[in-house]
Amino acid sequence: MIDLYQPDTPPAYTADMDISWHEWQPTGKASGVVPVALLELAEEYQISPVYATAVFVLETGWGSSSAWLTKHNPAGIRCGFRYCKYDTATEGLRRMFEIMQDYYSNGLTTVDQQRSLWSEAEDTDLIVQLMCQLAGGEQNGIQ
Repeated sequence: MIDLYQPDTPPAYTADMDISWHEWQPTGKASGVVPVALLELAEEYQISPVYATAVFVLETGWGSSSAWLTKHNPAGIRCGFRYCKYDTATEGLRRMFEIMQDYYSNGLTTVDQQRSLWSEAEDTDLIVQLMCQLAGGEQNGIQ
């Protein structure tokens, strides 16, 4: 396991990153898109806010998807054959975090492990790229 939590060392955003909570504040484009509730829920559920934001960004197209805008559904969460609808954005985000925390509690602790179960597409690399972009730095040659 990669040690990500040295105080003076930024997290290593890789597919093997343990997605438990660490300090992060959105900057640039992310600061205008990331709901405050996402950051609060990340701390409450002990899930990395940059990981959760990358999932949100990928799944909602930077907050522009119809599922997010009309149903407050941040991550393609299904209720049977349809996308779930939530009364508020915070309620939808809370459900996303509940799923991530459930996965984590059941041993899916890395980006790759969670995405392999969450997504029908092979999108782990996209999530890692978004995490690097959101963090504002170059990691593994990705901008």
